Amino acid sequence: MGSPTVHITPLALIKRVWEKIAPLRLAETSWDNVGPMIEAPYPNPNHRQVLLTIDLTPSVAAEALALPSCSLIVSYHPPIFRGLKSLTLQDPLQNSLLKLSAKGISVFSPHTSLDATPNGINNWLIKPFLPMSSSNSTITNSTQIEGFEGAGMGRIVNLISPLNVHQAVRMIKDHLELEHVQLATPEIEKPISSIAVCAGSGASLFKGVEADLYLTGEMSHHEVLAAVHAGTSVILTNHTNTERPYLSQVLQGWLEKELNSEVDLHDDTPNGKWEVLVSKADRDPLRVV
Repeated sequence: MGSPTVHITPLALIKRVWEKIAPLRLAETSWDNVGPMIEAPYPNPNHRQVLLTIDLTPSVAAEALALPSCSLIVSYHPPIFRGLKSLTLQDPLQNSLLKLSAKGISVFSPHTSLDATPNGINNWLIKPFLPMSSSNSTITNSTQIEGFEGAGMGRIVNLISPLNVHQAVRMIKDHLELEHVQLATPEIEKPISSIAVCAGSGASLFKGVEADLYLTGEMSHHEVLAAVHAGTSVILTNHTNTERPYLSQVLQGWLEKELNSEVDLHDDTPNGKWEVLVSKADRDPLRVV
């Protein structure tokens, strides 16, 4: 008689697969909180749906709970950032986590590991400018790991031929599927020959970075003023609008492929393929009205 098949849990599987996508060692662990957020004690081995989201809001949790076979949420932003003193149903976040765990759904957060990986969010953010670039590099380097050479935070791209700022605006709006962005320019607009990008909130990363254009989700009023005073134009999109399209444009297909590759290699059970979905309830909390 052969030994019984040992089912790998969804959380153990995503940890193994994530080493091929964006190892957690690439993250800014000095302040970030990446990896497993909550591990469901009794996952259903037949449930093979993953839900991708930027934020784990109550609406996203409800969406996951309504799916027929969800066993894992990959929430880009970690829903737990600081220590919890209790877990109660009165707190909306804790309520969501408790309900998800009770239904066998675990939560995993990659955050800055996905920013830093070479095929990550920041490299995707400069995608429209790559065909016209002469160089493309990180702003700061992350831990170097074999197979992930060139990992780091932010990107700066130098263009072969300069653009005017309004051309850059159109390209960014098309890429991010946005109708509106916020733009700040020096009194005398200069051609855009270099662009620095940082998904989310980029002001701290941009300190000391010389570029004709900063692209990020958000900066404070005084940070924008300082950039403009130094001759740099600024495009702001709201924080998560620099991150969310990456889920459907890149990560969804990539993660599904890697999950099913692992299953084909290590899992002999006939439970079917993994399906990766992008949340429909996830959206930036701010909107233009």
